[in-house]
Amino acid sequence: MHRRFAILLCLLAVPAASFAADQQSAGLPEGLITPSIPGVPKIFLPDFGIAGDLAYERSSLPKTDPRYSASAQQPRLRDGQIVAFSPIDPYVNAQLSVDLPEGGVANVEEAWLYFDKLPGGVGLRVGKFKPVFGLLDETDTFQLAMLDRPRALADYIGDGLNATGAQADFYVPNPWGMNLKADLAASRGDTLGATRATTDLTFLGTLEYSRDFMGSGSLQTGVSAAQGPSPYGDWETLEDPYLQIQYPQTPRKVWTWSVEGLFAQRRRLGSRDARQSVYTFLDYNFALRYHAGFLVDFTQAPGALDTAYPGTFPDAFTGAPNTGTSVSLSPNFTWFLSDNTRLRAQFTHTTPLGAERPDETASLQATFSLGNLKQLN
Repeated sequence: MHRRFAILLCLLAVPAASFAADQQSAGLPEGLITPSIPGVPKIFLPDFGIAGDLAYERSSLPKTDPRYSASAQQPRLRDGQIVAFSPIDPYVNAQLSVDLPEGGVANVEEAWLYFDKLPGGVGLRVGKFKPVFGLLDETDTFQLAMLDRPRALADYIGDGLNATGAQADFYVPNPWGMNLKADLAASRGDTLGATRATTDLTFLGTLEYSRDFMGSGSLQTGVSAAQGPSPYGDWETLEDPYLQIQYPQTPRKVWTWSVEGLFAQRRRLGSRDARQSVYTFLDYNFALRYHAGFLVDFTQAPGALDTAYPGTFPDAFTGAPNTGTSVSLSPNFTWFLSDNTRLRAQFTHTTPLGAERPDETASLQATFSLGNLKQLN
């Protein structure tokens, strides 16, 4: 037994002595362990998060209606995500998000590096990311305060924009001391939904002002703009003004009111070159974990497809009427079982476009988030 113990001590002493000799030859104090690259740990352990959204809907549309969706009438996992996030060093953060869509193929939704200590207080995000655009673009489906993204936005930018490129953010100096923040991005030409091969870029920008409101509340307002190749086969410009006011009546009774518009200026569509849509949403957090909300969603139909570029348009535009407006009214009730799990019931009445019939849909939703990377709103 003593002999085996002595052998073990010898085996441990040899690498320890070798390491001490290397430290002395490098001029380092004894006992100091340094990583392979100064400032970077040898073990890279990112934080992981998993999030998802389950829904069940019942619509009044008959099966013969082209808007009827059989899959929507069944319980389904609409959206799932796996997120990995970690600081790489004191100057750079990184995130990788894998999207698991219903019935689709898993894909990388975000993969970016964020440099947050550049000169002048500038932050720079590089890679694939959700750009700053309006109030909701950076918000995933399961984080929304309503069942779906308002049609005023979704009819034109789908489930939000996704950019591959670079985005810089910084605070704008001004003589009035206003809290002004700017975000500027340049990304690939398919950011706005264009599917044709192009070497053109899409440019996005947001200017936002925020301040305290009535002492304990907050006010956030701004305007976003994007210009680039269009899914209609030409260029388009999107403008998105928004306003959100939050007012805590008491610490456990909080009102949040949001209004956001989207103005689409597109080319080569004749009378449908310009479209305007707007939604407003009022949320009342009337108890610790209970919310009541009401969405009014007003949208002009994007317009039927031209034939100049057949086969190049996303599904969201297929078969849309030439003209018309539609209004959706959606009351909902949300119960947070915990900070990371939530149940919601929502009823939506949608007025018809042209010869369509009105649609009335009752929905149940359950959302979950594991980890602290994707908080529910």
